[in-house]
Amino acid sequence: MDHPSFHVVIPDYRYWRQNIKCQTGCPVNTDSRGYVRAIADGDYEKAYWIARMPNPLASICGRICAAPCELACRRGWIDSAISIRALKRFVTEKYGVEIYSDKNSFVHKFKDKFREDGSGITGIAGETSKPVSIIGAGPAGLACAHDLALMGYKPVIYEMENVAGGMTALGIPPYRLPRDIIQAEIDAIKALGVEIKLGVQIGKDIQIKDLYDKSAAVLLAVGAKKARMIPMHGATSRGVLGGVDFLRDVYTGKEVKIGPKVVVIGGGNVAYDVARTSVRQKGVESVSLVCMEKFEEMLADRVEIEEGQEEGIERINSFGPHRINADTDGKVKSITFKKCLAVFDSEQRFNPRYDESEVITREADTVLFSIGQASDITFLEKCGLNVEMTDRGMIKVGRDKIQTSVPGLFVAGDLAYGPRLVIDAVASGKKTAAVIHEYISGKRVRMNISETHVEHYDKEVSCNSVAHPPDFEKIPREEVPAAPVSERIKSVFAPVETGFLKEAAEEQGGRCLNCAVNTIFNGDRCILCGGCADICPEYCLRLVSLEKIKGDQTLTELFKNRYGDEPAGTGSAIIKDEERCIRCGLCARKCPVDAITMERFVFKEVIDK
Repeated sequence: MDHPSFHVVIPDYRYWRQNIKCQTGCPVNTDSRGYVRAIADGDYEKAYWIARMPNPLASICGRICAAPCELACRRGWIDSAISIRALKRFVTEKYGVEIYSDKNSFVHKFKDKFREDGSGITGIAGETSKPVSIIGAGPAGLACAHDLALMGYKPVIYEMENVAGGMTALGIPPYRLPRDIIQAEIDAIKALGVEIKLGVQIGKDIQIKDLYDKSAAVLLAVGAKKARMIPMHGATSRGVLGGVDFLRDVYTGKEVKIGPKVVVIGGGNVAYDVARTSVRQKGVESVSLVCMEKFEEMLADRVEIEEGQEEGIERINSFGPHRINADTDGKVKSITFKKCLAVFDSEQRFNPRYDESEVITREADTVLFSIGQASDITFLEKCGLNVEMTDRGMIKVGRDKIQTSVPGLFVAGDLAYGPRLVIDAVASGKKTAAVIHEYISGKRVRMNISETHVEHYDKEVSCNSVAHPPDFEKIPREEVPAAPVSERIKSVFAPVETGFLKEAAEEQGGRCLNCAVNTIFNGDRCILCGGCADICPEYCLRLVSLEKIKGDQTLTELFKNRYGDEPAGTGSAIIKDEERCIRCGLCARKCPVDAITMERFVFKEVIDK
């Protein structure tokens, strides 16, 4: 009979860091665990600064981030993830940029905190009298300008619209993201010394070559604000619009007439922004959202789907557009869809398969396409810079997704890798700021990493008394409170989420498993009694013989150092399933020889000047 074997690893820096999955899952490495735990402890200001230091758009992200940290959250493997994004909103409303009427006051406090943090980013600018020019005032451009200003450079942003913020201002509805929050973030960045010139179109008001010649470096961060359309029968009919074009018109105050019957094509978050904005327009009687994906394949967040359903949006899955039918005047009157059997092929490439015999037709006065977005880079045509392009007509970039073929010309955000999340754009902008600094100064930015285990948790309080609230493992996830449907659909400015109150926020923060705290085993003290394995409520510890343990060369060397040339079967070990551990500390409390301690792993990346 074969005995089961267990593949184990010896913990090192990468192992401890990867354990904090919310932080490693965040594109800007925000210590989500840190601010969630601070909220649970009632230290809201500390929580805010933990959230704000790596993210110049923390208040915006607290409202609309798709929260990859929550997707990575280990609590989600047990029941439901921590409400990280909503908890960030909770602290930004108390200590964020939005509470300061004078943004210079915020900047002074932020710089003081930044110096305390010791990241080393301030005052490292290379010598240059020229500005760094940034084209596009979206999240990527703003984040890059923010970090460059901290370094000591003079960033100037050129924005073609009359409002800064990119798609956060032009595409994300105010009921999700109030415009005063966006403006507060932008005003704080401007207070750092960033200049933003609105209503300036590159290629029309100023040529890219002229900008390049007078700048120390140029960043292209124009985003993806152009709607993708399907070249199908009837696509040019009156009443057929691009979804992001519709959103831009609504949120820049242009007169928009749609409906009364609206059909939205697409299944992502933007499609739901389009559909939910349509519901709030005068004269609209019905809104249907049709997508090729099955329900479980949809890219939209579940909360968007659920709230859209509450607001009366009809969802139709597994159908793709076949033809748009117009009347004799060229006005759309209906749209026909065909059954979609599969969106992707066996190699997960986009290659839809249809059942042409199964079709449905929906009446429509307005059809809104929301199937993706593209960047408008026509200003590069015959610009005199000889920017190398790909076969698909996109800017060719290096492996870092930042540098172009023209020295000193860089790209960031959606233009670098296609439409992604706001937090991805922020991360791209911050990374690009470091590359621009290297280009101007000639000095490579090197990150030094310090790491240690600290704060030994006392065995008498490491259980459900201090490290966690009582019965924390039984606390269910609470959905973020929302306004009644009848109130929120009255206007695009009526907020949907109302946010957590103090008691709920602290309770939801208390659900955090505190994944930075680790069980540290002292093998020299352990008597292999198995008491820790017996008391573990999640059965994550096991006492096994060494012959059942498999690993890499590091494990082999450890065996040899401890047992010499004796066979592996002569010893035993405690092994741990990290995925099950809830950091309750019962094992440390139970151990009769103090061989187990609960210790918090701390790491920090600092710039080496």
